[in-house]
Amino acid sequence: MKKIILDCDTGLDDAVAIINAVADKEIKLMGITTVAGNVNLEYTTRNTLDILYSIGEEGIGVYKGEKKPLARELHTAEDFHGKSGIGDLVLKRSSADIKSIHAAEYMAKTISDNPGEIIIAAVGPLTNVALLLTKYPEIKKDIKEINVMGGSLCGGNVTQFAEFNIYADPEAAEIVFSSEVPLTMVGLDATMKAKFQKKDLDFLREEKNSWSSMTVKIFDSMFRIRDSQGKDFVVFHDSIALIASLKNELFTFENHPIMISTDSKTRGETRVHEKGQKIKVAVGFDSEGFKNYMKDIFGNSEG
Repeated sequence: MKKIILDCDTGLDDAVAIINAVADKEIKLMGITTVAGNVNLEYTTRNTLDILYSIGEEGIGVYKGEKKPLARELHTAEDFHGKSGIGDLVLKRSSADIKSIHAAEYMAKTISDNPGEIIIAAVGPLTNVALLLTKYPEIKKDIKEINVMGGSLCGGNVTQFAEFNIYADPEAAEIVFSSEVPLTMVGLDATMKAKFQKKDLDFLREEKNSWSSMTVKIFDSMFRIRDSQGKDFVVFHDSIALIASLKNELFTFENHPIMISTDSKTRGETRVHEKGQKIKVAVGFDSEGFKNYMKDIFGNSEG
């Protein structure tokens, strides 16, 4: 069983990743930390609490992190995720409390208590993780791995150079990518190979549990947005990054020295450069294998 802290900016695909993390019996979800990204911090935190409530998992701790990037103004993705971050869904409101300690402090304590065992699955901007590494540098040696949903070697989705999460806080990404902590980059090179149309995920409707029913609601909201944009597919970026340490057989990996651009013209570019830290980069992904993985975790669920 893998011990994972999920660091997220809960929009639609983050919400699916949260449900996946709960449903997968190979994952022990230690806690969830929230960061501003897809929408502002208040929404990403509220969405996290409400998603957990909707699937009966309010016992999982939620820890609020940073409300803006390290050195820039917040750049959101409301055009896809909606103003609230959860599309056109209206979730029942959780009454659970946000934990009182900061996300970075929570991560440091949990890693210290479980040396060499914690994987950070960072599926939003890397602001919280960068703060962890700079405020608690002694903790680096005890982190098992950081899985980053972000970056690309094949071009971006915000600019021609940059993927959203890295673009949102490139200074934070630079800190994380040069930290010498074992790091896997699961970016657009891998995730965009798993495009799903409506019919591809009909199997979720056959499962009768809270996990699959909530995923279907999210999935349908994503498609209503995609339809309005003239696109007929969705991509579960964050769920794919979440399982990079669990399902190696679904990925093709290469090792590359990666540097992060903080220049105004190429902001957020993840470029191969000889001076960069050697990073494990996902360059391929088995979409049919992922579909089978989803069938497995939801088919065996107890939610």
